[in-house]
Amino acid sequence: MTILTKIVYCNMINLLRKHSISFLNKSWQPIIPQGRKLKFIPRQGELVFIEEKNQYFKVLNVIYYLNKKQGIFIIVDKFEDKSKTT
Repeated sequence: MTILTKIVYCNMINLLRKHSISFLNKSWQPIIPQGRKLKFIPRQGELVFIEEKNQYFKVLNVIYYLNKKQGIFIIVDKFEDKSKTT
């Protein structure tokens, strides 16, 4: 294998790999059961819709716990659309 082939192969494996992610609120309490498997890691400032809660959440912070399991914690807050007028 050439170096370029190895790089392409490694990138393809990473695209197919799912990450185990825990969604937590600002108090570090779980929003949904831990260990949700996702292909893409949400970024800070993005909105995430969680079906179990039927609600949007704004990503406040992404924390990577680097150990053998490489945990990922997503800190979120409930998203309230302030542009709605009642």
